[in-house]
Amino acid sequence: MKFNFASGLPNGVRLAAISVTLLLVAGCATRNTMSGGKETTVLGGAYTVATESFQPIPPTTINMDTSNLVGKKGPSGKKVTLLWGLITLHDY
Repeated sequence: MKFNFASGLPNGVRLAAISVTLLLVAGCATRNTMSGGKETTVLGGAYTVATESFQPIPPTTINMDTSNLVGKKGPSGKKVTLLWGLITLHDY
Protein backbone atom coordinates (compact mmCIF):
# COMPACT_ATOMS: atom_id res chain seq x y z
CA MET A 1 0.00 0.00 0.00
CA LYS A 2 1.46 3.35 -1.02
CA PHE A 3 0.83 6.64 0.73
CA ASN A 4 0.59 9.50 -1.77
CA PHE A 5 -0.04 12.37 0.64
CA ALA A 6 3.24 14.08 -0.27
CA SER A 7 3.76 12.83 -3.79
CA GLY A 8 3.36 16.29 -5.38
CA LEU A 9 5.95 17.97 -3.14
CA PRO A 10 9.60 18.49 -4.11
CA ASN A 11 12.17 16.27 -2.37
CA GLY A 12 13.55 19.14 -0.26
CA VAL A 13 10.11 20.03 1.11
CA ARG A 14 9.35 16.37 1.76
CA LEU A 15 12.63 15.96 3.68
CA ALA A 16 11.97 19.12 5.71
CA ALA A 17 8.44 17.96 6.57
CA ILE A 18 9.70 14.57 7.72
CA SER A 19 12.48 16.19 9.79
CA VAL A 20 10.08 18.59 11.52
CA THR A 21 7.65 15.76 12.24
CA LEU A 22 10.40 13.65 13.80
CA LEU A 23 11.52 16.56 15.98
CA LEU A 24 8.00 17.22 17.22
CA VAL A 25 7.33 13.62 18.18
CA ALA A 26 10.75 13.21 19.84
CA GLY A 27 9.32 14.38 23.16
CA CYS A 28 10.79 16.13 26.16
CA ALA A 29 12.25 15.17 29.52
CA THR A 30 13.18 16.78 32.84
CA ARG A 31 15.72 15.42 35.29
CA ASN A 32 17.46 16.54 38.46
CA THR A 33 21.20 17.10 38.13
CA MET A 34 23.85 16.17 40.67
CA SER A 35 24.48 19.87 41.39
CA GLY A 36 20.88 20.29 42.59
CA GLY A 37 19.52 21.95 39.48
CA LYS A 38 17.15 20.76 36.80
CA GLU A 39 17.77 19.96 33.16
CA THR A 40 14.88 20.10 30.69
CA THR A 41 15.25 18.73 27.19
CA VAL A 42 12.77 19.62 24.44
CA LEU A 43 12.52 18.38 20.86
CA GLY A 44 14.81 15.42 21.41
CA GLY A 45 17.72 17.55 22.62
CA ALA A 46 17.43 20.34 20.06
CA TYR A 47 16.72 22.73 22.97
CA THR A 48 18.03 22.08 26.49
CA VAL A 49 17.82 24.31 29.58
CA ALA A 50 19.86 23.54 32.71
CA THR A 51 19.70 25.49 35.97
CA GLU A 52 22.55 25.61 38.49
CA SER A 53 24.76 23.90 35.94
CA PHE A 54 28.21 25.53 36.34
CA GLN A 55 29.66 22.78 34.14
CA PRO A 56 32.59 23.52 31.81
CA ILE A 57 31.56 24.28 28.25
CA PRO A 58 32.84 21.73 25.71
CA PRO A 59 35.28 23.07 23.10
CA THR A 60 33.10 21.80 20.24
CA THR A 61 30.34 24.38 20.78
CA ILE A 62 29.80 28.02 19.88
CA ASN A 63 30.14 29.54 23.34
CA MET A 64 28.24 32.71 24.33
CA ASP A 65 28.64 34.08 27.85
CA THR A 66 25.51 36.14 28.53
CA SER A 67 26.78 37.48 31.87
CA ASN A 68 28.96 39.89 29.86
CA LEU A 69 25.93 41.19 27.94
CA VAL A 70 23.46 41.65 30.77
CA GLY A 71 24.85 42.63 34.15
CA LYS A 72 23.60 40.70 37.16
CA LYS A 73 24.41 40.55 40.84
CA GLY A 74 25.94 37.11 40.44
CA PRO A 75 26.05 34.13 38.14
CA SER A 76 22.86 32.08 38.03
CA GLY A 77 24.35 28.94 36.52
CA LYS A 78 21.70 28.78 33.81
CA LYS A 79 22.78 27.14 30.57
CA VAL A 80 20.77 26.93 27.32
CA THR A 81 21.95 24.57 24.61
CA LEU A 82 20.60 24.78 21.06
CA LEU A 83 20.82 22.34 18.16
CA TRP A 84 22.20 19.40 20.18
CA GLY A 85 25.12 21.37 21.63
CA LEU A 86 26.14 23.38 18.59
CA ILE A 87 25.33 26.68 20.37
CA THR A 88 25.58 27.17 24.14
CA LEU A 89 24.41 30.25 26.07
CA HIS A 90 25.47 30.37 29.72
CA ASP A 91 25.47 32.78 32.65
CA TYR A 92 28.55 31.83 34.68
